[in-house]
Amino acid sequence: MQCIPQVLIASAVLFTACGTSEPPPAEVQAPPAEVEAPPTAVSARPTHWGYSGDVAPATWNTLDPVYALCGNGMGQSPIDVNTAAGAGGSTWEFNYGSSSLHMAHNEHVEDLLDNGHTIQLSVEEGSTLKLGGNTYHLKQFHFHTPSEHTVDGKHTPMEMHMVHASDDGKLAVVSVMIEEGKANENFAKIIEYMPAAPGDTVKADHKLVLDAHMPNKEKAYHYTGSLTTPPCTEGVEWLVLTDRITLSADQIKAFASRMNNNNRPVQKLNERSVTKDARVAQAK
Repeated sequence: MQCIPQVLIASAVLFTACGTSEPPPAEVQAPPAEVEAPPTAVSARPTHWGYSGDVAPATWNTLDPVYALCGNGMGQSPIDVNTAAGAGGSTWEFNYGSSSLHMAHNEHVEDLLDNGHTIQLSVEEGSTLKLGGNTYHLKQFHFHTPSEHTVDGKHTPMEMHMVHASDDGKLAVVSVMIEEGKANENFAKIIEYMPAAPGDTVKADHKLVLDAHMPNKEKAYHYTGSLTTPPCTEGVEWLVLTDRITLSADQIKAFASRMNNNNRPVQKLNERSVTKDARVAQAK
């Protein structure tokens, strides 16, 4: 996209979902949700928006002038991904907290937040994504049920957004599609610590293996889009990983019961292109 004004970064780092107004982003505690973020409004209390009724996605651009792109933007997210997309030339490199063999990919979770729009986890600095010559720092990740992106017109039960921001305010989001299947031990830990009610924050002094949240990262659909929540800021780099992860039916239900239908409908592709890139430089 998470040079965008600092307030927009805060916006991206904040996850959104239905109902309540957005608190300051957990990533930079006041900048980029995923995907998802607070508006550029001058007011400390962004205009209320949601996923149903008179604040549903179709009305976002009418709720506040700073949400105009939600209705007028030509580069919006999410989109329907066509698996017939041609190959591109983008390369990327993940380095999610690698240190030594024994501690590789371990990351401390600073807090777990239910902001009324989604369940979001903020992480300490140290995990990065290199894409298109830029280095993006992982700030937080959050969830949508069902998925926001579709693949060949089909949703998955859940989607995870890994929100990254560069030092100069650009944003990049990695999308992981989630299917029903085998239980995921890492997600069991998240469910265990899930806040009791919207607005609650849980400090979890707990180690999560971030790479255990991720499928194979060697192939992804790449396009330039936007935040999927107000203010719908454009210029966000998206990687939708081709491989998926699974959660059990009970695990999906645990998330869905808290975030029911917090997904924005797919948006028009317009003049943009989507490429299926496989030229990946993996961190060693």
